Amino acid sequence: MRSSGGAMRNSEGASHIGIYAGSFDPIHEGHLAFAKAAMESGLDKVMFLVEPRPRRKQGVRALEHRLAMVQIAVADEPKFGVIELKQARFTPHETVPTLRQLFKGAELYLLIGDDVLNHMVNYIAGWPNIDYLMENMVFIIAAREHQIPEIESSLQILKKTTTKDFRYQIISDNLPNFSSKQLRPELRRGNSPAGIPSKVLEYIKQNKLYSSEDNIS
Repeated sequence: MRSSGGAMRNSEGASHIGIYAGSFDPIHEGHLAFAKAAMESGLDKVMFLVEPRPRRKQGVRALEHRLAMVQIAVADEPKFGVIELKQARFTPHETVPTLRQLFKGAELYLLIGDDVLNHMVNYIAGWPNIDYLMENMVFIIAAREHQIPEIESSLQILKKTTTKDFRYQIISDNLPNFSSKQLRPELRRGNSPAGIPSKVLEYIKQNKLYSSEDNIS
């Protein structure tokens, strides 16, 4: 099921690029399923943007490992790609102009989970140049933890807070509700939890990630 607050394709002849920013610590099947569902809604490509130092997160794995895990996970998906962010984290005033330069003439879409949307409602109004983000990117929101009416309510709060109208689409195609936060303790116990691609799991074990010998930044 999909709910839309604006047309996906409004730029005649332009390419449609999804940007999926996050820590991906580690990347899991939920991330990949959301990206695939976004592709099916009309995107030409989804780029995974790995943030070096995600806001409000401490002790993430070293960037080189998180990048490697994402690259492994998307290697067999020709319409997926990886972007290494030069800034510490995704910000409207630094990252969006960089993306517009990188994908000249493209329509840009920001993929976010409903948990991130709730964070945005609480904190994003204080971000510099938030209006610029809303004017230059269409939101694609994954309904994993919340029902569509709850998400629509959060979006209305966001609109009132920022006084900006913006385009969005909600995807709720029975997306798997895996969580990196829930997977990490299983990995620390030496388990092989469901939800992590086999090749990524192999990389994790080879590099002793999420163990007492872990390399975090």
